[in-house]
Amino acid sequence: MYFFFADDSKQNNPTRPRMGSLLATGGLFIAGDNLATLEKSLEELCQKTGFPKNEEFKWSPRRGSWMHCGLVDDARKGFFADVLKICATNHATAVIILSDSTSRTPCDCTNHEEFTTKMLIERVNNLAASSGSDAVIITDRPGGGLSAEKKFLSGCFETIRSGTPFVMPTKIAVNPIATDSHLIRTLQAADLIVSCTTAFVSGQTTLAPETFEILKPMLSRNLDRAGGVGVKIHPDFKYANLYHWLLGDDLLIKNMNGQTLPIASRPYSTGPDHY
Repeated sequence: MYFFFADDSKQNNPTRPRMGSLLATGGLFIAGDNLATLEKSLEELCQKTGFPKNEEFKWSPRRGSWMHCGLVDDARKGFFADVLKICATNHATAVIILSDSTSRTPCDCTNHEEFTTKMLIERVNNLAASSGSDAVIITDRPGGGLSAEKKFLSGCFETIRSGTPFVMPTKIAVNPIATDSHLIRTLQAADLIVSCTTAFVSGQTTLAPETFEILKPMLSRNLDRAGGVGVKIHPDFKYANLYHWLLGDDLLIKNMNGQTLPIASRPYSTGPDHY
């Protein structure tokens, strides 16, 4: 199995009440037998759409790129839908970890980047165990050059070697392999799902809701809920009710205990736009 890891999607100005700046990490879990077909299908879609050779697609394309001006409005929305449908056809599973960067990090982490990466490694390991195979993680090179890449990969290695407080990652075959996202369409798809989810959770209303609705069936689930599994929003205490409004969950499971959602005593008890 392969997990395509997109890191550090950011939303600095959420419109949802009392929500702080979000940092997100996540990606796509894909069986090796499906990977070649997925990659080829995504490349064919990009060629058909008119992408110049080697230009990557992104949720927020940079100014000056072909996609920024050449794929807009309904055409962009339709392209994103096609990307996600291709991923779904090839049985991809999505996982996204979001952390409110104005909140405290758990005591075993020094920053929110470390926390979201550890939570993602836990979930990759769990998906691999459920599939009865080992996972290879392929990640986009982090911004910041070679020193940032070495720091990130060293942190991953330490987590895989030593585990987290909850999981020893025995089903991850080797330390993550970093490459440039413009070389692999599946990495671009992983970036799309992380960025779309971040925008949707933060309250963006123009493109994210329709796109996320197509993505939602791909979210990793356990015990019939995606909250805390396919999408985790830290801190859970503050944001647990969003699992009900945004993901459709009826139950929050924490430390083997279940609570019916929405929880009246917690924020967002009456809706996603009412703190």
